[in-house]
Amino acid sequence: MTLPPRFWRNLDWALLAITFGAAGAGLVAIAGVSGTSLHAPAVRLLVIKQLIWTVLGTGALAACALTDYHLVERWRRELYVILLLMLGVVLVAGHHNLGSQRWIQIGPLQVQPSEFSKLLLIFWLSAILAPKAGSLRRWEQVLLPVAGAALAAGLVAIQPDLGTSMVFFAILGGMLYIAGFSGARLVTVAAVGLGLIIGLVAAHLRWHQVPLPLHNYQLQRLLAFLHPHRNAQGSGYHIVQAEMAIGSGRLTGTGLFSGGVNHQLQYLPEAQTDFIFASIANVGGLLGAALVLVLLAGIVWRALWCMLGARDALGALLAGGIAVMIGFQTLLNVGVAVGLLPVTGVPLPFMSYGGSAALVDWLAVGILQSVSVRRRKIQF
Repeated sequence: MTLPPRFWRNLDWALLAITFGAAGAGLVAIAGVSGTSLHAPAVRLLVIKQLIWTVLGTGALAACALTDYHLVERWRRELYVILLLMLGVVLVAGHHNLGSQRWIQIGPLQVQPSEFSKLLLIFWLSAILAPKAGSLRRWEQVLLPVAGAALAAGLVAIQPDLGTSMVFFAILGGMLYIAGFSGARLVTVAAVGLGLIIGLVAAHLRWHQVPLPLHNYQLQRLLAFLHPHRNAQGSGYHIVQAEMAIGSGRLTGTGLFSGGVNHQLQYLPEAQTDFIFASIANVGGLLGAALVLVLLAGIVWRALWCMLGARDALGALLAGGIAVMIGFQTLLNVGVAVGLLPVTGVPLPFMSYGGSAALVDWLAVGILQSVSVRRRKIQF
């Protein structure tokens, strides 16, 4: 198939450049915080695995760019059914790891369906909100998207994965706002929900008979976030170690391949995944951390640019939902690392080690390119 010149002209080349820059920074970060040398077998294995996912992700990006995003309208029901089935299979036959049941073992691979479910939720919400875009005024108009997103978020929370379920609700709120629903109403609902959670936690601590939809370790993380140094060797350990890793990086960092003996990163849990930002700030300092934030902000900026230039409401909602997903995940991960938010276990886009998260990030950029190249009608 020969692609028309307009396809190449309409590609968002700035987004491609920023994406490959972020992926490259992620590979360097994973290698640099994993050991003392790139030649160490353990470090080399991590880098090779992530590089393989990067290559696969590049292919996924190309496939999405070539695919007409309007297919999500035709398959919206099937996409939501697949979303529920994926999350349901995890609860029935999921692989346990670190106290959670979030993965499915497929041969030598561990797949995390909740990562792919974020994109499926964006597809489904875009398809059902697009016909109503600009005319969302009444509560009954948003009952279906709210119920559908809440059901999916509930299945994720049971795993338990509080962080990803929060991403689901952020996607829902952002896409409702893009579709024209009142921002004031959304803020009010979010404030009421947060107030209820705080009230339930306070009541549970005062009267232990009050049920709480949180596991004990999740509750301890919430409390540790308020006073991490009171139990620095227990529930506050992650936050304290992340703060120390960031602080010891100073302006220019400790340097790559310094994660070995007598180095702060040896005490930081999940240094290549959930706390990759703290690791980057340690080895790259303030300058390295700032570069990462600029790259991720650049991806969100290009996603919003794609949203504003989309040919129709469906494309705008797809691009907007992806911007919310990447932006909110970045805020969560960085907020946890610097001690502003409770530990949630959300990966940093394009930076954290892991195949499922990496592939979803590349697929998301591919969808953005699909919207971008079709901002004007193209005949293939």
